[in-house]
Amino acid sequence: MLIRFLGFLIEMPKSIALNEVMTMLEERAANHKNFDNASRLLFVDTQSDSEYYLGLIVTVRNQKTFCELKEANNSFKVQVNRLDHNSNIMEFNFFIINKKSCVGLYQYYHQSCSIAQGMNLIKKHFNELKTQKRNKKRDELINSGKKESRAQKEANKHFKGYFEWQLLVRKDKLASVLSELAQIKALELDLLYLEPDSKEFGQLSGFVKKQRRKFSFEKKFSPSILIGPIVSAINKSKTDSGRVFGVDEDGLDRVIKIQNNPDFFDEYDYDEVATNINNLDVTDFMNSWVIQSLRNVCEKHKAIFKAKIK
Repeated sequence: MLIRFLGFLIEMPKSIALNEVMTMLEERAANHKNFDNASRLLFVDTQSDSEYYLGLIVTVRNQKTFCELKEANNSFKVQVNRLDHNSNIMEFNFFIINKKSCVGLYQYYHQSCSIAQGMNLIKKHFNELKTQKRNKKRDELINSGKKESRAQKEANKHFKGYFEWQLLVRKDKLASVLSELAQIKALELDLLYLEPDSKEFGQLSGFVKKQRRKFSFEKKFSPSILIGPIVSAINKSKTDSGRVFGVDEDGLDRVIKIQNNPDFFDEYDYDEVATNINNLDVTDFMNSWVIQSLRNVCEKHKAIFKAKIK
């Protein structure tokens, strides 16, 4: 089984900084709070690295037995092993995010917490923080003499926007990534030139350098039908960026950012990584072999991880 490092980009509204969300998660991790109904723990460190937020998602499985295949008498037998009462089967996903560019790297392997699920964990706490900020602002406005309905409306307007993330994918790997989606909802392209669709916009052609086009697809069309035309359109168009909007097999929204970078930045055998984190104290995850490996990859690809991706 292979462990891969996947690139992603987080986009935040101006009213709420990513640092506020990461700090909130760091404080909760220090209190050992369980953040997720799927038995996932999210650990965040904002202090150890001046350039990156560091994170670890631990998924705890409630099964107490696991099966092992053993060779015996020229055949194979299934042996069921039982964990002791203090042990649980777990999965691990480390990640780092550049503090300035919000471009990150996520460590993933088959059946572990997907990057979509991991980002959903962070999004959950972003939404909670936004609600807290809105309520505080509303109360301040009410105390200054405004009616509650007006105060709530102004508070909502002040703290608006959403937590969004995108997976970074190379053009020639797009088809394989799209094939993992349960539904493709839309394609958005930024073209390097403007070709007006009608004469009403012809007068703009000498001034505008880009045109953004978005194509929305009906739910009845499966990814298998859409992938070919989408990839063909991207390859034929003179685009410097694009996004595909879809839904993954877990029912979570996915946004895939088309970039001139690897579809994954590095890969390792699972056994190699597991050996390197043996006996790791999760509260000391920031000093782990995986975090250092993620950091090394980011340094190798500075042009991606330290630059704003538009």
